[in-house]
Amino acid sequence: MGIFSLFGKKGVKQEDRSTEKSSSRKTRSKNGNTVIGGFQDSEVFSNSIIAQRHIARATERKIDAIEFEMSRDIVKTRPPTVTKTDLLNPPAEAPVSSRKAPPVEFQTTMPLTLPTDYLLGQNSEMPGSAVAHSESVPLLEEAAILFASGQAEVAEQMLVAAVHQELGDATEIGWQMLFDLYRIGNDQHKFESLSLDYANKFETSPPLWPEELNNADTDAGNQTDNTMANISFPAKLDAGIVKVLEKIQNASAKSRSLRLDFIRVKEVDPIGCGLLLRAFKGLKKSGHDLILIGAKDLSDKIRAILLVGRRDETEAPWLLLLELLQLLHFEQAFEEVSMDYCITFEVSPPSFEAPKNNITSSFPEISNQDEAASDSFLMPKVVEGKTEFLLQSIAEQAENQNPLILDCSRLQRVEFGASAQLLNGLAPIAGKNGMSIRFENVNYLVMMLFHAMGLKNIASIIVRKH
Repeated sequence: MGIFSLFGKKGVKQEDRSTEKSSSRKTRSKNGNTVIGGFQDSEVFSNSIIAQRHIARATERKIDAIEFEMSRDIVKTRPPTVTKTDLLNPPAEAPVSSRKAPPVEFQTTMPLTLPTDYLLGQNSEMPGSAVAHSESVPLLEEAAILFASGQAEVAEQMLVAAVHQELGDATEIGWQMLFDLYRIGNDQHKFESLSLDYANKFETSPPLWPEELNNADTDAGNQTDNTMANISFPAKLDAGIVKVLEKIQNASAKSRSLRLDFIRVKEVDPIGCGLLLRAFKGLKKSGHDLILIGAKDLSDKIRAILLVGRRDETEAPWLLLLELLQLLHFEQAFEEVSMDYCITFEVSPPSFEAPKNNITSSFPEISNQDEAASDSFLMPKVVEGKTEFLLQSIAEQAENQNPLILDCSRLQRVEFGASAQLLNGLAPIAGKNGMSIRFENVNYLVMMLFHAMGLKNIASIIVRKH
């Protein structure tokens, strides 16, 4: 299966490029851009046409070869298939002496003898005394683990029983965990009932029910993925973007939204344009939502290598430019370029078609003003299952940001197994010289899970204000 089986592949009509100089070229437009045919009978011209076709075919073969290599690399990385014969005849166990020792894992439970400031973090909004040497901390950690494991009802029963007895210094945390559980479960009735009990007990104003939950789509939590992939292109848009396109393919299979950053692109060539064009066609067909950063500058760089009337070895740069202008909703610019394309290749001009999927464009000068968006990584609503893609996106963010800020304002739940994967995946990033990681706007259920799993060893955890 080809690497762009997801994207689809549309054959691009090959056009010709004249490489021979001919004294018979007598008719040109005044601006010297548009070539006017009129010497089809020339033997030299005929030979030139043949040469152009060979060049065009060679360029397309290069693009096809690159796609084939990408496909072969992915096949190599797939796990071996287990057959029925393998199950009936399992391999003999290795001798005890040759078995590898189990890998050393991080400490999964925070010792209760740690200082309170260390447990909650120096920047935590919760008073440190809330969890200092309290016997209730393991109880709350157990409730957080149950919620993370999908046992919300059991976790609720445990927290309800806990908050109506004395929790010592951790009393406030227990109540806030229960408030968060009702928010996540969209149970306003229980939330307001708990608010009355909270006001009577603490003689202060209780947390308020978020207004946005009244109009929230309750089915949004059923979406399999809310993670946005952040993918940046290198300085040269050429055959070297193969690795980037592999990331796009992997990300598109797991996320419905992609953020493609072209800010660093300084040079473009026909092969790179052809590869990116096929990727865009596939994403458009599959209906992925896109955020394009620096796409306007990219279109300007592509336009700079084109000349009206000059047929290059492939139409890919022209077609990519037209595709970008459609994605950016630049209809007038599209019409102008389509006429130049029509003149150059003597074909009917393509018509403008606005993309059906959600396309958002952002320019470097605009995106740089938005510090909140550019300086933090927005975590998804739910982290569960395999987290390779999420960790890869976080690692890419960490390459250009220190401290690494993980915005958990949308994060509702982290699966128990996924939390261990987060710990193991973030540890190498935190281990880099001078690197620090900070979870911000964390709800209390996730905060206690992170404490129980030992994530506080590698990152600061700042709880959300209510």
